Amino acid sequence: MRFFFYGTLLDPDVTALVLGRRLPPAAFQGAILPGYARWRVEGGTYPIAVPAPRAEVVGAVVGGLSRRDVERLAYYEGPGYRIAPLRVKLGGMFVVVSVFEPVKTRLQPTAETWDLRKWQRRYKRAFIARLRPVFSARPAYSRP
Repeated sequence: MRFFFYGTLLDPDVTALVLGRRLPPAAFQGAILPGYARWRVEGGTYPIAVPAPRAEVVGAVVGGLSRRDVERLAYYEGPGYRIAPLRVKLGGMFVVVSVFEPVKTRLQPTAETWDLRKWQRRYKRAFIARLRPVFSARPAYSRP
């Protein structure tokens, strides 16, 4: 399966912790989600992508994910997100991939845009510290 990552999963350390294995840098293919904007979520440090006709979200398509990988990703994202098929621009072409889309009744955006580098500097260390015990207790048996 292929997913478009646009938030904390763009950080290789977060992805490795969630999946239970490190992906090679080449697994992350730069892509754009048109018609959406990325905002920090209310009450959190992570982003949500919300429809915005004139905007776009830069992220990455990650392929070769197993069913178990997707289960771990869904557990990580939690009930505030659902998996949705969306069109992204990848290498000059539009392709349909899966995206963790926020459930509007559960997650609301703030008026603050979200930036990966800023998040890594300000919040990553504490975020990883909270995440590590949760995912170290979940065995990873990732098979393609």
